[in-house]
Amino acid sequence: MPEHIDEKRRRQTAQRPGAGLIITVDVEDHGISPAKPRIDQAIGPLLEVLEARRVKATFFVVGELVSQWDHQLRELVAAGHEIGLHGFTHRRLEALGPAAFSEELRMGVDTLGEYVGISPDGYRAPFCSMTRNTPWAPDLIKEAGFSYSSSVVPAWNPMAGYPGAPRQPFLWPCGLLELPSPVFGIGKMALPVLGGAYLRLMPSLIVQLAKRRRSADRGAWTYVHPYDLDTTEQFYRRSGQSWIEARLMFARRKHMFDRVTRFAVAGSPTLGDYAAKLIASRELRVFL
Repeated sequence: MPEHIDEKRRRQTAQRPGAGLIITVDVEDHGISPAKPRIDQAIGPLLEVLEARRVKATFFVVGELVSQWDHQLRELVAAGHEIGLHGFTHRRLEALGPAAFSEELRMGVDTLGEYVGISPDGYRAPFCSMTRNTPWAPDLIKEAGFSYSSSVVPAWNPMAGYPGAPRQPFLWPCGLLELPSPVFGIGKMALPVLGGAYLRLMPSLIVQLAKRRRSADRGAWTYVHPYDLDTTEQFYRRSGQSWIEARLMFARRKHMFDRVTRFAVAGSPTLGDYAAKLIASRELRVFL
């Protein structure tokens, strides 16, 4: 991005702290083993923008990548960013079941403690896969020591949705705070437009409408994966992946950097900062 354009956007947003969205990054690898993960080159430019604009973000990392990416994670912590857990093997919670999920939580927490020296407050399920079919998940996340989760899409979704779940932050009966994905639309037409592939693929007008009346200081967040930003990766199709799914994985990546960085505004909290503020307020409803 030309420096003068980025500087213009920085000036335009500098007087409106919290006007953007909370920036979250799901640190996962979609390459084919034994290829080396392309995480560094994919999110390097984003990290430069965050530093230039003094924006702190939340990075949810897949546990099995921590030992390979521990140096970078320690640098992120030193820079004031938050590190959360994004599962250990990036599998849906329903596919894991309670016993394996509990073990993956333990492994993830232990690995972050060993390699990064932190005890994470935040958890995000792979594919945001906390649904009606995983009623045991909140209790296990709470028991593992997390104070908040960001694992629910409160609408129907072909990947993993939870129709009927609140669209605003809420408490699970166990006391775990849930910060659901922002969705835009009505009923089955509601989609998490402000992050991931949806943010890449949607027309700009839809993104603008979804962003209206949402801001970081109200807890609205966006999410991005390293591959969303990787415009130089050669197209490939994973085993068992449909041609359409593979094409969507690569489509319109050139738009992602600009769309995400528009949301990066100085003064925005990390997701953990916002969660701590909500927990202290004691004004949350319980979702039964």
